[in-house]
Amino acid sequence: MNIVENSIAQNRAEELGYDLWEDFVIPPFYDGLDLLTAKKPRVVVGGRGCGKTSLLRYLCHQTQFSSKRSKITETDILNIGIYWKVDTQFAKILSKRGFDDNSWNRAFEHLAVLEMSREILKSLENIANSSFESFESSNLDSFDLSILSSFRTDVPSNFTELKKFIRREINYFQTWAGSIRTTSEPVFLPLKFVKELIAEIKTQNDLFKDTDYLVYVDEYENLLVDQQRLINTWMKHSEMPLIFNLAMKPNSFLDKNTIGNEPIAETHDYREYNLEDFYEKINFEVFAAEILFLRLWKNDNTFKIPILPEELRSTETDVLDKRKSEPYKKRVLSTAKDFLPSTSVDEMSKDVFTDGTLYNRLKDLIRRAIKNNNIKGDVEDFLIPEFPQASIIIPALLNRATSTEEVLNEIEKLKSGKQNKFTGTTNWIHNNLFGSLLLIYEPLGRYCPIYSGFEAFCLMSRTNLRHFLELCYKSIANELLNSNKKALKSISIRSQAEASKQASSTFLREVKNFGNDGNKLHTFVLRIGTYFSYAHKKPTQSEPEQNHFSIRGNRSIELNRFMDDAVKWSVLYESRITKQKGGENKAESEDFEYILNPIYAPYFHISYRKKRSVQFSGDEMNTIVFGDFKEFQSY
Repeated sequence: MNIVENSIAQNRAEELGYDLWEDFVIPPFYDGLDLLTAKKPRVVVGGRGCGKTSLLRYLCHQTQFSSKRSKITETDILNIGIYWKVDTQFAKILSKRGFDDNSWNRAFEHLAVLEMSREILKSLENIANSSFESFESSNLDSFDLSILSSFRTDVPSNFTELKKFIRREINYFQTWAGSIRTTSEPVFLPLKFVKELIAEIKTQNDLFKDTDYLVYVDEYENLLVDQQRLINTWMKHSEMPLIFNLAMKPNSFLDKNTIGNEPIAETHDYREYNLEDFYEKINFEVFAAEILFLRLWKNDNTFKIPILPEELRSTETDVLDKRKSEPYKKRVLSTAKDFLPSTSVDEMSKDVFTDGTLYNRLKDLIRRAIKNNNIKGDVEDFLIPEFPQASIIIPALLNRATSTEEVLNEIEKLKSGKQNKFTGTTNWIHNNLFGSLLLIYEPLGRYCPIYSGFEAFCLMSRTNLRHFLELCYKSIANELLNSNKKALKSISIRSQAEASKQASSTFLREVKNFGNDGNKLHTFVLRIGTYFSYAHKKPTQSEPEQNHFSIRGNRSIELNRFMDDAVKWSVLYESRITKQKGGENKAESEDFEYILNPIYAPYFHISYRKKRSVQFSGDEMNTIVFGDFKEFQSY
C-alpha cells in the first residue's frame, strides 16, 4: 500500500492506539469544552465516526503525557484522564447463569476497580517517562501502598508489584467469569480501593496533592442495565478527586436510575455535550481538511500543506482564533478543493453536449416526453446548445403540466436575453438542474461527477470524520491504480466519483452489524433508499432531490423505538422541522423529520443535499419498516 494511501486508511481511533499526540486535531470548538477540568460529570453524545473516542483518548494520560510531547508542566498533572471501554461481549457474560444480580454487580465493580487502578498506575509511569522533569521512574517505588492490604492481605505495597498483582487479578477474573462453576470466586474489591489508591498518591507526593482523576467511560450504551445503574450511581456521587464521565451514541441514555432511590438528572448531576451540535456551529469543512492534510503530511513531510501541524494540537486561544479566521479558512479550503477538485453543474451541463452517450440520453428523455405527452415538435426544437443547463431540464418541464407553448416561449426569451422563467424569479434551472443531471446519469452505469469534489465529500460525510476519511482513502487508492502516479497533487473526478460509490456500498453493508437489529436497519435503508431512488427517476422531477421524510399522525411504540435506534446508529439524522405544510391539520408527531445518512446517496444514485421532504403516515412507515417484501412492494 502506498504510504500516502496508508496514511488515510486508518479512519478509526482504535487503529491509532491510545497515544494520539501526533494524530489528534484539536477541534475548533475545544475552547467551548471543559472535559479536562470540569468538576461535575460530563456526558458526551455523538454518532458513529464523529470523533468521540478520539477526543476521549486525547484527554487521557497516554496522550497528555506522551513521550512525543515536548513540554509538560505541573498544571498538566492537575487533571489526569482515565479511558475505560468495557469489552461488549465480556460485559454481556457478567449476568445470569445462576449467579444473582447483586453478585454480578459486585463482580462488575471489581472489574472496574481493577481496570481503573491499572490505568492510574500507568498514568504515573507515563508521567515519569515524559518530558515532565519533576517526576522520574525512581519516584515510583517510593510509594508505600501498604494501606491497600486492608482490603485483601495479598495486595502488595510496592508500586511495581502492585502493577503485577492487578494484571494477574484481571486475568484471573476473566477466567473465572467464563467458568464460574469450575473456578473459585475472587474476593471482589469495592470502589473504595480506587479512592484509597488515589489518596495515597496525593498524600505521599506533593506534586499530586491537587490532582483529580477523570474517568471517561466510552460506549456506555453497550453495558447491561444493572451495570449502567452502577456507573450512574458513581457519576451521581462523583466528587474530587474522582469524577466519572460518560460517552455514548444518541438516544442511548435510556435508564437514568441508580442502585439507590434517586435517579441522576441533567444539570443537577451532570452536563451533556452533543458533539454534532458543536460541529454545526463551526465550519466542518475546515476541520475535515485539517485532518486530511495532517494525515498526508505525517507520512510524507514533503507533501505541501496549508497548515502548521504543531498548531493543530495547540489549545492556546490565539491559535484557535487563527484557525477560525477567514484568511486561514480560505487558504485551507482552497487547497483542499485543489486536491479534491469538483466539476460545477455548469461544466457537467456542457459535458452532456460534448459526450455522445450523455447527449443521446438527453435526447432520448426529450423524445419520450414528446411521445408520452402528445407534444407537437421535434427533439431539436427543445435543445439549446448555447444554454446547456436550460436544455437539461427540458424533459422535466415537458412532462409536467407546463404547456409546450410556454416552454418554447421561454426558450426564445432566454435566447434573446429577455427576462425568463429559466433564470428569473421562477428559476426553473436552479430548482431542477441537480435532479435532472442525476436522471441523465442514472441508467448509464458510469461514474457520476456529482459525487466528486471536496465539498461533496463533506456533505456526504455530514459530521462523520470516518466517512470523510474513507472517501479520501478510496479516492487516493483509485487514483494510484488508475494513473500509476507515485506523487499525488490532486485526485481526478473519476477516481473520486468511483470512490463515493465504493464507500457508499461499504458503509451500507456495515449496517447489518449495527446492534441487535442490524438486519432490520439494513432492510430499512434498502427500502427507504429505493423509495427515494424511484422518486428521483420521476420524469416530471416535480419534487426533485427527495432524501428526508416526516411521519404524520400516530406512531406505535415499536415504530418510535425503531426510529430512535436508526438515529442512534446514524442511519438517520433527526432534525426539528422549522417549516411545515398542512396548517391547522399538522399532526403532533411531525415535530421532527428524518434525513437518510447522505453517505448512502451514491449507492442509490440520489441527492446528498437536503432539499425535498416526503410525508408518510404512521401506517405507511410501519409498512416500510416492518412489512414483508410483498407489502412493501405493493406500497
